[in-house]
Amino acid sequence: GPEAADIRVLRGHQLSITCLVVTPDDSAIFSAAKDCSIIKWSVESGRKLHVIPRAKKGAEGKPPGHSSHVLCMAISSDGKYLASGDRSKLILIWEAQSCQHLYTFTGHRDAVSGLAFRRGTHQLYSTSHDRSVKVWNVAENSYVETLFGHQDAVAALDALSRECCVTAGGRDGTVRVWKIPEESQLVFYGHQGSIDCIHLINEEHMVSGADDGSVALWGLSKKRPLALQREAHGLRGEPGLEQPFWISSVAALLNTDLVATGSHSSCVRLWQCGEGFRQLDLLCDIPLVGFINSLKFSSSGDFLVAGVGQEHRLGRWWRIKEARNSVCIIPLRRVPVPPAAGS
Repeated sequence: GPEAADIRVLRGHQLSITCLVVTPDDSAIFSAAKDCSIIKWSVESGRKLHVIPRAKKGAEGKPPGHSSHVLCMAISSDGKYLASGDRSKLILIWEAQSCQHLYTFTGHRDAVSGLAFRRGTHQLYSTSHDRSVKVWNVAENSYVETLFGHQDAVAALDALSRECCVTAGGRDGTVRVWKIPEESQLVFYGHQGSIDCIHLINEEHMVSGADDGSVALWGLSKKRPLALQREAHGLRGEPGLEQPFWISSVAALLNTDLVATGSHSSCVRLWQCGEGFRQLDLLCDIPLVGFINSLKFSSSGDFLVAGVGQEHRLGRWWRIKEARNSVCIIPLRRVPVPPAAGS
């Protein structure tokens, strides 16, 4: 694991970072925050390439932007489109290269909490606190359909190249896999608390995290977790009154066995998925103070990006004063494995 001194800290947002994405070529990072702004950063220099400021309410003719907390973002696999969703039910579509606003999608009846592009396409999936999943065609600026099933506000969403997406159902206690062509869903149970974050590891496996402190590994063919790591970031509080640290973000390096989890336990944790995804083995702790509200691996696996805030991305339950609202680039070094004796 990297040392604290190796971590590059990019500061530009006034309030807690809520979400981020890395461009497919690993050259830039988009971050968004409770200050309603979106910043595009150069990975190489750490400089701001573009700032989309908060939109002023009632300012007709002014540049478009968000006027409420941005909760989620997604970038298409060809790097052409960026989508951002906010608390005031809006999805804004941008040209990722120039940061020019293209379209605004309306239709959700509550905060937009999750966005993901289907890989290799411009099909966009969105989910919301209104409990629905919507499908959009960004290239054609069109709405496709709405799917229902969750019993409470949906907290997060992810998708890969299959025509399906996965959602974390928050307080309804379910993870769901949505098969878009069949308009059907698979329902998974395993966490005790609110399931707040989810990420696909490959087309068959996913990882989720909950406010009961647990991290779960799932196979899409089994309705219960293949592995459940309780108290994944330990316990906080007075003796006898301990509570697990909430899991606020999860990420996976696509098609590998490497998973990252974030909380407010002063570290990001890297895990290796055991054989058959049936266990989680802790690899290392990366020191980082604050709420780790978003995690994303670069496509190459050379670095991990963390969105850090003084507050949790979804609320203001408490503040970590010593935390810095920042984007942190964490370098990852591959250590060659020595050959086995006698080989």
